[in-house]
Amino acid sequence: MDYVVAEPKVRRADLALSNGDPLGDGIVITRESLKLRTRYEAPVGQVEELIAGAFAEVFELDRVGANDEFFDVGGDSLLGEILSTLVSERTGRDFQVSALIEHGSPRQIAGLLGGKSSQPAAGGTTRPPIFLVHGRKGFVLPKPEFRQAFAEGQELHVFELPGIREGRSYDRIEDIAAVYVAQIVERYPQGPILLAAFCVGGLIALEMACQLAEIGRPVGQLVLLDPSQPEKRPRNIKREIKNKARVAYGEAYRPSKTWLRMQLLLHRLRTFARRVTRKKADFSEDLQRSRNKLLSQDQRGRSKLPEQPQAIDARAKLHAALLHYQPRIFDGPVTILSSPKRDYPWKGLLPRLRVQQVFEKHDISTAHAARHMQSVFDEALAELGSLEAPGLGPGVAERHLVAKI
Repeated sequence: MDYVVAEPKVRRADLALSNGDPLGDGIVITRESLKLRTRYEAPVGQVEELIAGAFAEVFELDRVGANDEFFDVGGDSLLGEILSTLVSERTGRDFQVSALIEHGSPRQIAGLLGGKSSQPAAGGTTRPPIFLVHGRKGFVLPKPEFRQAFAEGQELHVFELPGIREGRSYDRIEDIAAVYVAQIVERYPQGPILLAAFCVGGLIALEMACQLAEIGRPVGQLVLLDPSQPEKRPRNIKREIKNKARVAYGEAYRPSKTWLRMQLLLHRLRTFARRVTRKKADFSEDLQRSRNKLLSQDQRGRSKLPEQPQAIDARAKLHAALLHYQPRIFDGPVTILSSPKRDYPWKGLLPRLRVQQVFEKHDISTAHAARHMQSVFDEALAELGSLEAPGLGPGVAERHLVAKI
């Protein structure tokens, strides 16, 4: 495809600043002052030059080599979002933030966008992939030590919120989950599903697990990393109706099955009527509130990419959807890796829940978290008998025991 070369915004500075010094407006730091591990190698070809130029602009560097790594030049999640947007705009190809986990240099990104990634193709890995759901930002970009802590041959597939850069965005958790479920089915059509989620992404993962069970692809193990508690918890409507009947007619009253079915039908009709009238208004108010908050954060300088209404709109819809989502019961294996000050009122939702306290604080994209997650998944695979599958190789069961700290 044709690439449009954008006019570079970075201006070379006559003055080289040492790494860590504050940068003034229009001043660019020299690459040499960073003392990188990699030797400078000039980008080759139009695509690499475009991507290296985007790196230089984001990091305010005079130049960036083809093999310079994103995290080595000071990358973080915010700068990753900025870089992914610039790369997508300038190359005309979608480049997700999470792709920086595996493709961190201009040359690797160019290879990925050109279909020449060195990463294993779907179905060709030695272990079942781990599917990872983001938190409130709509993407997740853990540091290299998180990725490196997984077992050799372990593939990660990290979801990114639809509409965060382009395409359709959604205002229901059920719809976001359906998009991710479709990605799983396409990428991994058979085999045990290993699903994990950061923080509030646990609610999306929970809905995904329910949807996967409905289409005959049950989740072999769900791991929630220090999740937030649901805003709404599932109600036992039948029990509530029975209790109200006993209050009205006495403790000895036992409603008939026909009467109970009629009451349940009336409840559904009333619930539908409320959703049509009040819920739309409530959601609109929450959506506007979330959008205003995100815009305020943007104006305070938390984003270097102003005037991104699409990304703000997609996130605002996610935040509002989380408030209005009614979680469903998931009767599958779930492990919560928790921090000590979290309260987990999940028992009604997750009958097969177990909780392991592994974090001192809400710091979940660490090597420590990755090792525990890998341990839980290996244990689940051993129980499912999947460790004997071709390609997994011996010693996995032993590794999951060693990984437990």
